Amino acid sequence: MNQTALASLISQCVLQLLERNLDTRKNATEQKEPQYKPYDNAYFFILFVMLFYSFLALTVFFGYVRSKKAISKKDPYQEFIEDRNRNKNASLEQQSACYHA
Repeated sequence: MNQTALASLISQCVLQLLERNLDTRKNATEQKEPQYKPYDNAYFFILFVMLFYSFLALTVFFGYVRSKKAISKKDPYQEFIEDRNRNKNASLEQQSACYHA
């Protein structure tokens, strides 16, 4: 096979490839695949939903923990004063009951 025949075959193949690529670019409507996929950003949505519900769960959890701490953290001095006043009121009621009897 001579070089000119080989060169002409290669040039014809290259021209056919270029024409095929140019034709498909001209007619973009003939392509079967859309240019964008409809679920391209689905992972962003999943990430958003996961972050939203984790934030909600953490907020509820920390609110519950804080409320339990607030209940259990009474001031000991305040408890002492309340007990003292309760005892004083109870003894006054007993004394007044004795006087009226």
